[in-house]
Amino acid sequence: MTNALPRRSLIFAFFSGVFALFVAGACNREERPRCERCGMFVDAQPRWRAGAVAAGGRAVHFDAPRCLFAWLRSDAARGSEAPWVTEYYAQRRRPAAFLWYVAGSDVTGPMGPDLIPLDDEAAAQRFREEHRGTRVLRFDAIDAATLDALDAR
Repeated sequence: MTNALPRRSLIFAFFSGVFALFVAGACNREERPRCERCGMFVDAQPRWRAGAVAAGGRAVHFDAPRCLFAWLRSDAARGSEAPWVTEYYAQRRRPAAFLWYVAGSDVTGPMGPDLIPLDDEAAAQRFREEHRGTRVLRFDAIDAATLDALDAR
């Protein structure tokens, strides 16, 4: 009977320590970013990620290029800079202004039909043909009508 009390104390202390470590780890964990436009959690995998630097230097994140472009057209984006997207094939973060985009393809992102960012025009034309895309566009050519057409699909 005298050995039961110390054993229980050790077990209690062990589980209390494990719980404390769990709570401490949860408190220090970086929160998963949410899409600045739609509020959806941004996927941990980079395939569709996009972002920019908002006025004041705050990094903003998006779950898809389509959300980035819609945000860029809003008042919230006033004064923002350095928009970036994840290039489709290389899966690398690239400056959005330097890429080509395929609209209307059969490839869908987390928000449905999306703009597919590609490194060069040849890759974009090839992707358009292989995935039944409707148009190849540059960054500056993506307007409200382009985004509306994605919503209509």
